Amino acid sequence: MAVSDSEIVIGRGVLEDEILPPRPSRHRVAILSQAGSSAIAGRINQALQNGPVDAAVIELPDGEPAKTLAAAEHVYRELNRLGLTRQDTVLAVGGGAVTDVGGFVAATYLRGIEAVYCSTTLLGAVDAAIGGKTGVNVGGKNLVGVFAHPTRIVIDLDVLDALPADLRSQGMAEVLKAGLIGDSELVDLLERDGLGADIEEVVTRAIAVKLGVVAEDFRESGRRAFLNYGHTLGHAIEVASGVSHGEAVAIGMVAAGVVSAELTGFDEEARVGSIITDLGLPVRLTGHLDRDQMLALIRLDKKRDQSGIRMVLLEAIGHPIVQTVDEPVILEALTAIQPSGSVGQRATGNG
Repeated sequence: MAVSDSEIVIGRGVLEDEILPPRPSRHRVAILSQAGSSAIAGRINQALQNGPVDAAVIELPDGEPAKTLAAAEHVYRELNRLGLTRQDTVLAVGGGAVTDVGGFVAATYLRGIEAVYCSTTLLGAVDAAIGGKTGVNVGGKNLVGVFAHPTRIVIDLDVLDALPADLRSQGMAEVLKAGLIGDSELVDLLERDGLGADIEEVVTRAIAVKLGVVAEDFRESGRRAFLNYGHTLGHAIEVASGVSHGEAVAIGMVAAGVVSAELTGFDEEARVGSIITDLGLPVRLTGHLDRDQMLALIRLDKKRDQSGIRMVLLEAIGHPIVQTVDEPVILEALTAIQPSGSVGQRATGNG
């Protein structure tokens, strides 16, 4: 698979043999990773050390703290110390936080050096690593970044198969989003098989949706905005509550379904909510959030324009639109996802 200048390698046992595209002028590789991906980064580092390049691992903080300007500066200084040149490579090994900051650093260091991604989470494999968006958080999610494709994205299905249930579940939020905006058969698959859905089919179908959108609109001037379904409120929930990205997107999709039902007549809210529950994801918050804070965060969203807050809505599964939404409607959606007795508890799933 390929999009623009990126080659996507999906297979089993591909970490050591297919991690880097051929490049005779490459002499050094800086491997970025977090604690959760350190073992895989170590394996890759050892394999590269046995070859013709010098490699070194740079550890990033866990979670979203990796996506700060301070963390990026630390990496820049390490690249200086290692002596990377424009012929060398930044290899980001891990989930979405690592590939986001790794891509940002590579695109800006020496005004641009090669980036390669090795996605070790389902969420990263189907979403964060695909499409050329990089960025760090400054007050809001991904407000500082650039569009830049890595030369190769490596997805080892053995690694994804070994993920714990919670990480698989979080990744399924982005898989479901892909299905809702562009692949009704993928939605059917998740409804039927839940977390037991075949990982190769899940990954390839979700990536195909994203590639199709990105190929038409790389810099998000139009159709690419569809990929943000569930994210306008989801990003605000993530920042305000500290829940994981996958959980926040799941709740954000519930909220977007409420808005869609009111403004477009979307009539499959209940079905989507049931799928989210069966995937082990929450459909409501477990604690109340301050509405003024939420609205302030939503107003920071990158998809805003002079007309107001723009949201991706569904007319039907596979038929997204972008529409400006008034704040009273957004407040209704926030009410719908607030905890209400036992409904506010996390869904347990049956997958």
